[in-house]
Amino acid sequence: MASQLILDGASLFFPDKEARRKQLFSMMDNVNVSEEKPSVSLIFQSLCQFYSNVEPSGLLNLPFTLNKEFDFQPTLAVLETFLTVAAKEFAIAIKSGGDIPEQSQHLIKLLCSLQISLFSWIEQQFDSQSGDADQKELIQEMLLKYVKMVVKKSNDSIQILLDNVKDELPTAKFAIMMSSNKLLEVVLDKTYLSSSVRQMVLLLSHLVHKLSNNYRLSLLNYLMTLTQSMRDLSPHLPDQFFKLDSNYWMSVASDDVVLRTWDIESPHSYENNQQATQVFSCPGATSFVVDFDNKCETEKRYDYLLFTDSRGNKMQFDQKVGTDKWPKNVTFRGSHRLTFLFHSDGSNVEWGYKFKVTAKGFADVQLSALFDLHLAACKLLGKLSAAVLDRQHLMPNEMDFNAVDKDKMAIDLKSDLWSTLLKGGHMESHMLKKSKLNQFLLEMISGDSQLGQQLLKSCADHYVGSNLKKPDLDITILTVFSAFVWHCEPLRESVIQFVESNGSSELDDGIHSAYSYAESMRLYIVDQRQKQKIADEKDNNVNNANDIGEVVKEKAEFLLQISALEKSYFKNKPSRRSSKNIVSVKSSTQHKKTPADTERQFSASGISEKFPEFKFVTEFIKESKWTKSSVIKVLDDRRKQARNTTEVYEFCIKFVDMSTDDSSIFEVIIVLFLQELLGQQSCQCQHYLDWLEGCGIQLENNLRQAYCGIIKRLLEGIQHLQDSRNLNKSVKTAQEMIQATFIHLLGVNWQSFDLDFLLEANIPNLLIQTAKGSVAMRSEILSDITEVEELKEYDQYMTWLNEHKNDVSFSDWYNQIKSTSKFKEKEKAVQMFIAKFCDLLEVDIWCDGCGKSLPGRRYRCLQCTDMDLCATCYAGGVMPQCHLDDHHLIYLMYKCDECNAFITGRRVHCCICDDFDLCFGCFKKEHFPPGHLDSHSTKIFPLMKFQNTQKSDSSLQSYIHQHVWLLFASFTLQMAGTMPSVPTEHTEDNFVAKAGKLHQQCIDQLMFCLQDIPSVDQDVLEETEKSFAKQKEEEFSLHSQERIMGLLGAMIPKENTCSSLSGSIHSFSSEKFLTRLFDIARGETGHESNTQHLAMGLVAKLLHLSSVPTQVVDNAVCQSANIQSPVSCQPQLDGEITINFLFLFGAMCLERSGIDWASSMVSILQDLSSSAIWSPVIEKYISKQINHLGQNDNLTSVFTLFVVSGFPEVMSIGKQVRYSYENSEPRHGVVLNHFPDKYQTFLLDAKSRRRRTVRDEYIDCIMTEVSILNEEHVTKFTSVIKDTVAKIQQGSSITVEETWILSLCLKALHKFLNKAEACDISDEIFGFVQQLSYLAGLGTEFSKQWMLKDLEVLSLMLYTQDKENVEKKFKSPSTKQEELLGHDPKQGLDNAAKICLQTLHDDLNIPLSVVRVMYDMNNKDTSELLATVRDNLADNSNFIPSEEIKKMAKKWEKPLVAAAEVIADKGMDFGIQMVIMPDTTKRLTTYDWEALPEEEDVNMSQKLIKMPDNDVVHELLLQQRAKSSKLLRKELDSQGKSGSRDYLNKVNLAISVLWARHVLMALLSDWPRERFEITHTILGCKESGVIPCILDLLNRTECQDMFTKAVKNVIRSCYHTDLQSMVSTSCYFMEENHFSTVIIDSEHPYSDNANNSDTIQIEGAAYLSIKFDDRCVTEEGCDELVISSSSDLQQDRHAFSGPTKRLWKSFDIPGDTLYYKFTSDCSSTDWGYRFTVIAGKVGRFDTGYLILNELLSADVDMVYRNIDMCKLWSCLVYVACKQISRQRLKTLQLLLRVMHTQSRNLQRKDSSSLDIDLSLLKPLWQLYRNLSKDSADFSSVAPPIVRALTELFMVAENLADEYCIVTEYLAKLQSEEEIRHTAFQGIVNVAAVSASIGLTNQAYNAVIGLMKK
Repeated sequence: MASQLILDGASLFFPDKEARRKQLFSMMDNVNVSEEKPSVSLIFQSLCQFYSNVEPSGLLNLPFTLNKEFDFQPTLAVLETFLTVAAKEFAIAIKSGGDIPEQSQHLIKLLCSLQISLFSWIEQQFDSQSGDADQKELIQEMLLKYVKMVVKKSNDSIQILLDNVKDELPTAKFAIMMSSNKLLEVVLDKTYLSSSVRQMVLLLSHLVHKLSNNYRLSLLNYLMTLTQSMRDLSPHLPDQFFKLDSNYWMSVASDDVVLRTWDIESPHSYENNQQATQVFSCPGATSFVVDFDNKCETEKRYDYLLFTDSRGNKMQFDQKVGTDKWPKNVTFRGSHRLTFLFHSDGSNVEWGYKFKVTAKGFADVQLSALFDLHLAACKLLGKLSAAVLDRQHLMPNEMDFNAVDKDKMAIDLKSDLWSTLLKGGHMESHMLKKSKLNQFLLEMISGDSQLGQQLLKSCADHYVGSNLKKPDLDITILTVFSAFVWHCEPLRESVIQFVESNGSSELDDGIHSAYSYAESMRLYIVDQRQKQKIADEKDNNVNNANDIGEVVKEKAEFLLQISALEKSYFKNKPSRRSSKNIVSVKSSTQHKKTPADTERQFSASGISEKFPEFKFVTEFIKESKWTKSSVIKVLDDRRKQARNTTEVYEFCIKFVDMSTDDSSIFEVIIVLFLQELLGQQSCQCQHYLDWLEGCGIQLENNLRQAYCGIIKRLLEGIQHLQDSRNLNKSVKTAQEMIQATFIHLLGVNWQSFDLDFLLEANIPNLLIQTAKGSVAMRSEILSDITEVEELKEYDQYMTWLNEHKNDVSFSDWYNQIKSTSKFKEKEKAVQMFIAKFCDLLEVDIWCDGCGKSLPGRRYRCLQCTDMDLCATCYAGGVMPQCHLDDHHLIYLMYKCDECNAFITGRRVHCCICDDFDLCFGCFKKEHFPPGHLDSHSTKIFPLMKFQNTQKSDSSLQSYIHQHVWLLFASFTLQMAGTMPSVPTEHTEDNFVAKAGKLHQQCIDQLMFCLQDIPSVDQDVLEETEKSFAKQKEEEFSLHSQERIMGLLGAMIPKENTCSSLSGSIHSFSSEKFLTRLFDIARGETGHESNTQHLAMGLVAKLLHLSSVPTQVVDNAVCQSANIQSPVSCQPQLDGEITINFLFLFGAMCLERSGIDWASSMVSILQDLSSSAIWSPVIEKYISKQINHLGQNDNLTSVFTLFVVSGFPEVMSIGKQVRYSYENSEPRHGVVLNHFPDKYQTFLLDAKSRRRRTVRDEYIDCIMTEVSILNEEHVTKFTSVIKDTVAKIQQGSSITVEETWILSLCLKALHKFLNKAEACDISDEIFGFVQQLSYLAGLGTEFSKQWMLKDLEVLSLMLYTQDKENVEKKFKSPSTKQEELLGHDPKQGLDNAAKICLQTLHDDLNIPLSVVRVMYDMNNKDTSELLATVRDNLADNSNFIPSEEIKKMAKKWEKPLVAAAEVIADKGMDFGIQMVIMPDTTKRLTTYDWEALPEEEDVNMSQKLIKMPDNDVVHELLLQQRAKSSKLLRKELDSQGKSGSRDYLNKVNLAISVLWARHVLMALLSDWPRERFEITHTILGCKESGVIPCILDLLNRTECQDMFTKAVKNVIRSCYHTDLQSMVSTSCYFMEENHFSTVIIDSEHPYSDNANNSDTIQIEGAAYLSIKFDDRCVTEEGCDELVISSSSDLQQDRHAFSGPTKRLWKSFDIPGDTLYYKFTSDCSSTDWGYRFTVIAGKVGRFDTGYLILNELLSADVDMVYRNIDMCKLWSCLVYVACKQISRQRLKTLQLLLRVMHTQSRNLQRKDSSSLDIDLSLLKPLWQLYRNLSKDSADFSSVAPPIVRALTELFMVAENLADEYCIVTEYLAKLQSEEEIRHTAFQGIVNVAAVSASIGLTNQAYNAVIGLMKK
């Protein structure tokens, strides 16, 4: 109790303040003595405790408010006293080996309190005196002296300790203390080093941001000595200073230590409208574990918990805990901070939430006090260095105007003037005096130089401008002129030469230009004076002393004080606004080029003036904000910052040198220093000189040397450590950290003046080696999955796949299957299934590392639920969330050729089939695609798994790899941009040579990476034998192929920027580079297919450059293809070897079934054909191949014709396309990948650079045409076509290549005809029309829905190199049909007989079995068969076979099968459909025809003949493309990878037939009527009536405009005697049966809760027209009718709801199928809906219509002389009676044309007789009367058929009137019954009138008689 009273009674024992102080200081001198006397010790302890806890500032005498009279020396003296005593006690303890006295410990505690008081006061003064610079200076001076004092005492104490430790003969007590480890206790716990000094370092770190740079630099120097002392001590105390390779770090490296916990709980139940947030932060934490209570529950979707980690990753939870959406515990990794948010809305509430958050990480490391002090001091050094490097105070701050000086804020700190005009900086006066030119200019201004006056006189003599005399401005103008000369290097050189020659040399024209430019300033100054005067008068400012002339003079004089650069920088530094660097190159100067000019071209300013310096000088002078004082202030600040920055970088080098041990820089103190150095900077500059422009050239050089010095120093340390495999975890982490710092320092926008350093450091090699060294290495492990487990997975996957095929969409299936996934393993299996079958499921896969789309190969984790990586992220070791190092990955590379899934287990490879692999499940189940046999030998490869071999807890390695690659790519592109377009004489300039050398190094590094690519199937044992560095190189090269090729492609210069530089500079023209690309493209180096494609693309791009010599390319080809001597090839043109190789390589691609490759090669050669260099060589080769056609046809000939005619539209990689996306305008894109299975293409938009997946039907390839065909080539094509067609006619066998060449010759000929004029086409071409007609008339025997381009693709994809020996088993459509249908009636018939049988079946509805029997009975002669059929049709409208024929026909009848399984013959293309003309004689005399009634369609369109508009035509084309693509996919599935030779022949022949039709149409559409007449003989027809059949065949092609033109030419060019037969056939075409219509009707009114849906299909229709009833109405917004062309009701969607009539508009929908759905709610109902579906089709009816329409539009004389108008009229009336809808409308149009010709005929000749029988219109008159009754409502528009008939009968009556037969005409229109009825009604009317007037007559008597009866 007494002791405690004494300890607390200091203020009572010594009430006087001064007495207390004196007592304390007196007792401090005898601390050891006080220890011996307990009473004295208690008093000393009492005083220390009082000043420590109660009044620490009492000893320091610090004022509350600082003033200028404050003297800080007494305060420092007090602190020095305490420090001296503490240091003295430390020395005594060390020397004596004893313990620290207790009184000393109290003294140290007091010292710490005083230190805290001092630093708190300093911080307070900084905050309160922020505006007083002098007081700030005083505070910082005080702080600096105190730190200096502490550091000195500390160094002395450490030296004492070091001396004792190093002493070989230490004192006995010290030795005992060392051996007993008592030193640890003494130094760490009780000395001032462990407390007050360490405390000072920590306190000082909080004041760093408040200090000025000069004091920061001083502190750096002082603290450097402290760290140096401890560094010297550390080797002697290894137990206190731990090295990174010490085992101590490994013992404390566990990150699974619980650091802190939080328990969070909401009210139960929680309240509405809550927004609760909380932040969980724990320094050192590496993960947060959140454990939820089992009761947790919130309202679904509306109330949720949201967690966000420091990386921005979010996880949201709602509903109930324990579900898939809300697991019981969640772990957030790699974060020291976690944010929690709870949100609830204003409705329902639930129980709430309760959870526990546990922060885990590394435990606090127990370090010795000295080591901890050492680390803290190093961190402080880094923080001070970062604060000095920070340039935020130099940058404009638009957000805070008070943060920047007003003068600095007035000027534009982002202006280009800083990097150009003012870059040299402000020169000192002594420097100006040394410049003779500067002194000459000043003397010229003052008039003291005679040479100056001579120069001015010369300039005045050359001046031609207006001379505005203002004597007071003469000096100003001279000063401006001098500024122009001073800052323009060519003018400086000219003036210097003028002065040195004593005025005898001629002045440069630029001097005169500068003088004229300066003289123009007179007018500006006068104008500004006038404006200033007006402004002053307005403001009553009469004493304004700021004369504009004086201001201009002052600025110009100031510019003469700015250092003039030796080399022009006006175009060296780009504008910050453009944020570019040295990559941009533009040359715009016109004066004589000098070496300095060459470097000026290394700029990006874009100034095109001859002297850009004038512009900058003028801008500086005219801009009022640019004042001299403000510029000087900015320049001074920048000079200071440049010096300070240089000092810091030099300090960094010294620190690293001081801290290294055995050349290793991987030390803890260096890591901490660099972390603070980079992490504490508030802004990062793009270049080390940013915002320092104007500091001066010398300071720039010093700063550059210092910056490059620290990079070199770090590089030395990094390179010292070669192999990092055996490093422990701590050293490895330090290495990664220092590497990241080093890379960060390299990540600047290097400028031209940095090239020396870049060359010296060998930056390209350094960056690429760092990228290789940071690649993630993984070991290969054999999978342990058993066959049983793999088959079980296969069965499950097949079950899910079948379930998906039965569902509407993938999302529906996934939601259903996900709802049943109760366990994570099952969910993982579902995700693996999706990953395997992503192409079939149409699911996009994205890289979880970089987020890019993964259309093909990728790596997948087996442990994570759903994690995929691209090759780049895999190589970089990217670790997505929840993915760990010990997880296994597999490479999804191979796909099963049966199930089309990625193989994730054992891979079965066929040794016989080409590129054939199966998954183990399909192999065991014996599910083999066509072409593969069970007897084939196979090899089973086990599944290889990959696991990370370099486990690391940090993500620095991934960051380093990704960052360094980006730096290398950026640097490489910079160097590629330095290849300027300069004349040859400047190619040896120093600057260009350096840039070219770096450019070459970049290419060499990239090509070296592409040299050794390991095979993906390489044996594991081979890999282990390689060095670790070699393995890393191969791993990097393997996964960087595509990005390396992409970088090389970006480096290739454009043609307009290529220069004629030497091979050492222009690296792409080197033979070595080209040889490597050819090797890769040929696939001889083990590169992936995509890399080979890219290599060939680079070759093509280089060949387009004129700077690449053709001879060099030839040599590269010879070297790559092992051609020993180019002379052996006997080339006559340079480049011929290259072109021969490219064509042969393209042919080889065809042989390999490489459709993408072949397409790329065709595009490459087509593009080269437009080059002036390569066009002659290509033309020579093509001509040679064409001339040899028919002699030795091979794949080379085929490939050559592909180049000439164009390759089919194949979506190969890199293909340029035009596509439509979401109904937008057509856009241009580039194909990235093509998915034939899904018929989708993954492409890149050329404009927006966005990636999209588009269906193939919305894509068109952009084709490059080769325009080298001439008449000689066409003649050869014609000859080949004739010969091949002759073989077909003779029934000779032809090879696949022959049919292929036939189709390509036809395609090339069609291309030639489309470009050539009719007069340019030779007669020989028109001479083989007969053979062409024969070929065009053949049937393709494929579905008519096939498009030509898809058949071409089918032929290419089925082609295989195994041509002769192996005939693969396949099923053609005909074979499949035989299996389903039994005996085919057309089996064994030739093509002509098949066409005949099919025509009889289609037109006369005679069963095929009956036709076949009759064909056999008529000696298998089609002519006799037709005659027999005609005879049997003479008396019967329908053919009725006899019972005998029916019995015989049973063997040809087809068994009953499901309709879906039967291939409809009607959809097949059997060529020309012959017609059997019916007997029409009775039609001329029969008057009992009956017109078919119109289908009920009450609201037809008002347009009489409505054709589909452009949108519908476009949709029809898309539908056709979609159907054709489905057929292509179906055929590929059934045929496998290759088909038999016979089937390929069939496909190629079908392609030839279609191209023959195109060629025939092209000839007919451009037929030279003056040279040839079209006859049935020329067209290969037996009679003229077959010509319309040929035209009908051509009408099936895709070009309708050309068909119309062809019809017109045939009508005008044929024999007139053939017209009648053509008319008869055309009329028969028009008699074709019309399509039925479908009426859909709801209940009226419909019922509630209706859900009606159905499908309507009218086979063969091209489009469907939907017409609505006028009464349609439903409840608006509730009851809806939806009609669409797709089953999901999304494509071509039309929705209808409501009462408004205008909403229910008629529309057309493409295709032959529509889907509709009607839904209603449970409320009110209405009338409902009713619509009619009418089919539209372009068929033989339209062919006949077009022929007759064109004929009736021709010359009237020709029509009357050659056509039986009566017969034509009869046929057309018959057609009008039998057709309905649009066909009837078109027929009525033709009837009107016929009557119009009759009217013109009456005017032309003297004839009173009519050629046509108007009475035949009687059936149509009856129809008209019936329709008129139904449409009697005059309030609405009459239907189009009524209006058409009205016009018809009006014209007919007028025509009858012209021929004076109206009475006869009208009488014949009436029936006998109608005449009787009318006569009777007339008699009754007469009788009624007679009765009314009392008159008796015969009518009256007759009526009376009838009434009596």
